[in-house]
Amino acid sequence: MIRRYVIVGAAATAAVLSSCSGGGDSSATPTPTPTSTATPTPTPTPTYTAFPLAGATEFNTLNATTNYTGDPATGAVTLGVTSTETLTNRVKLATAPDVATGTFVINEAAEESRFTTTNVLTAPATTVAEAVFRSTSTATGALAGNFTQLEFLNNTFKADVQSSDSFIKSLATVSYANWWRGDSTTGQKRLTYSIWGYSTLGYDMPTTGSASYTTRIVGRAVSVANNATTLNRLGGTATVTVNFATGLVTTTLSLTTVPTTGAETAYLTLSAQGAIPIGQNQFSGSFSSGSPVTGTIAGAFYGAKGVNMGIVFGAAGTVNGADTRIVGEVVGVKQ
Repeated sequence: MIRRYVIVGAAATAAVLSSCSGGGDSSATPTPTPTSTATPTPTPTPTYTAFPLAGATEFNTLNATTNYTGDPATGAVTLGVTSTETLTNRVKLATAPDVATGTFVINEAAEESRFTTTNVLTAPATTVAEAVFRSTSTATGALAGNFTQLEFLNNTFKADVQSSDSFIKSLATVSYANWWRGDSTTGQKRLTYSIWGYSTLGYDMPTTGSASYTTRIVGRAVSVANNATTLNRLGGTATVTVNFATGLVTTTLSLTTVPTTGAETAYLTLSAQGAIPIGQNQFSGSFSSGSPVTGTIAGAFYGAKGVNMGIVFGAAGTVNGADTRIVGEVVGVKQ
């Protein structure tokens, strides 16, 4: 409106001056200079690094943690708290593509473990789902029964030793690393289950539609009943549905126990909901009321348009009559 007012005023002034001069060759009314419109900057098409790793790389992680104190082989341990956290540099992971030459480091606050080829318990291979490192301290003063163990999903090492499992190979931008360590035979043991990878960029996150993910679960449960302790490795699958328009994430975890040999056995089913804040690539939530346990989840999306996702979960409560702590993670690929 202001510009229009100035132009009209200028035209009127020119007409007055023309009439006053009495001449016939008065100047024409000036043409206003058009206002330029800025060309919008197009949203760039993101590119994502994908596994296998090209070299040594450091990652921040999402985590589920718990702890227990005592010797599970001799009686009931004392169970600690269980928690989850979204992406943080409190737990950092340095990893590499080659076990023969790489150094693998995980650090949680002031605690750190380092592994090299001399610590390999299970080497990565096309038939191996997880590569495992384990070591015990031989330092002066080290207590008997101390250990530290790190388990990697086998999708990040160099291609010739990557798992041939088609699901694992579909996880090109997300992975996990699980850290289990103990101070001594009767001392405290700590579990940190971590998700990491190449996060979906904020402007590349879907904001409409919905998606479901094909998934797999790994975890551990520590249970105490009748003055005895049971340590179970967990597996299973999860139903994960994401409504990108509303930000609602719903998941049902169908947990199984995974014995050293033999078939998996149904263990526990849990439902949870989480929410993606506007403009974010992460979410958090909790298990539904009425579940036999209480706990939380934290998750994030990885790769183009959230093609991969990861969730960490932690729970505490009574399962099959036993006081139990559970930590684990879900990794998935968009259907």
